[in-house]
Order: sequence, then C-alpha cells, then structure tokens
Amino acid sequence: MENIAAKNNWDWRIYCNNQRCDFKVELKIKDLKDYFDEKFGKEIFENIKDYDVNIFSHLYDEIMCGECDNFPLSIINSKHEMVLDPDNIIPCAECDKPILLTRLNIKKSTKICTPCARKEELSTAEKIKIHNDQAIPKSPIIPNELSKCKKCGSDSTTRYSPNNGEWFIGCSTFPNCWWKKAFPKKVHGKFSITEFDILSGFEELIDVALKARKNKDIDALKIINSEFYRRISNKEMAGKSPTKTAKKGFEQTEIWLKELENK
Repeated sequence: MENIAAKNNWDWRIYCNNQRCDFKVELKIKDLKDYFDEKFGKEIFENIKDYDVNIFSHLYDEIMCGECDNFPLSIINSKHEMVLDPDNIIPCAECDKPILLTRLNIKKSTKICTPCARKEELSTAEKIKIHNDQAIPKSPIIPNELSKCKKCGSDSTTRYSPNNGEWFIGCSTFPNCWWKKAFPKKVHGKFSITEFDILSGFEELIDVALKARKNKDIDALKIINSEFYRRISNKEMAGKSPTKTAKKGFEQTEIWLKELENK
C-alpha cells in the first residue's frame, strides 16, 4: 500500500459511481482550501488547519458530480482505501454528517464524527460562528411534483445547507437514501412568476435568462450566471475543458447582467 501511495500525486480522489461517467477530482491537502472555497463561493473555515480530511464529511451531502450531477460520490485516499463509500454511510449521532471510514476503522463502535468529538475544544468565538452558520430561515413549501423521493418513493422533506444558505429537497429516509433536488428557481415578471430547474440544459436556461433580462429580474439572472460558472469550474478543476454551451451561457448572462446593472 505504501508503494501505491508513493506513486500517486494526490492525497484524495473524488469520483463518480456512474459507470458511464468518468468524472473525478484529485486533491492534495494544500488544494482543499482553494478548491472548496471557490466551489461554494465563500470561505468555509476561518483557520487553514481545519481544511483537512474531515471537510469531506462536512460537505459530503453537497458534493455532486461535475458532469452528470450524480450523487453521492465515492472518496478514496492515496492508498486506495475508502474514505467515504456511498453504500456504507454511518451518520454521526450529533450532526448527521457521515463518519469517515478511516475513523471507524480506528474506533469501530463510535457514533460520533471527528469534528463533533472535538467540539469541547472549540473556543467561544468558534462556537458563536458555528451557531450563526446554523441559523435556519423558514423552510419553503415542497412542490407537489417533488413530494415523493425520485429514487425510493418515500416522502420528501426539506433540508437546509448552511454552506450556501439555501433549502433543498431530500428523501425523508436520509441517511438511508441520499436523493436530493434543488428547489425550483423563479423568474418574476410584471404579472407572472415562472419556475425553472437550475440543472436544466443550456437551451432552457438561456430561455429563462432571456425572460429574466426582459423582466429585469437581476436575482434570477445571477443564479443562472452562477450555474454556468459552476459547470465551467467543475470541468476545469477536473482537468477537463468546459463545454462550449457552458462558456457561451456564462458569457451571455454576464453581458445581460451588466446591461441591467448599468441601467
């Protein structure tokens, strides 16, 4: 195993479980801060020392495939040992985040993840930050067409992500089923509201962006612009060229945003 680790130029590999998809991201410990801060558009932790293997547990239910949007993903270390296996998730009794397999191998009967086990060591300032990050606004109503899990058929429920400040729809049997779906986004017109799926294809998103431009809905246009940027950055971080449609969508929505912001 040591020889395998020596040959790899990465500490962790995140990869898609869809056999028809070849998405993967390889990261060294020094890459974690830049990768995750850029991916979520904000600084995840205040201290650089917190950007360690436990970030995969902290953000696991928000990491989706950059190509086919499959979820959840598998994570291995440089010795090709599973760090997190979608088919073998054991949630922490304190925070519901998955406990890393590396911790379970050492403390086989533990029901607490490493970050929760360290809570007593946090400073007052750090505890206040965690409290503020976990302040939850009122949940939106689940649309009728998303009232059932699309994977196992159980009832859907709402869950909140403090990392991006948004609610999303997930399976009520979580962590047994990890299905999730973003809430439909909205474009506000003068006399109407149009809903759209942020994971739609290029043509539909551009059509919605055009409506947002016409209705001067800057917020909706920013959401679509950010989605095209996400698609570009996910490809680049995986060492691949972004699709022409993602680049075209990002460039066009940038132009429309500047038009509206300058009026």
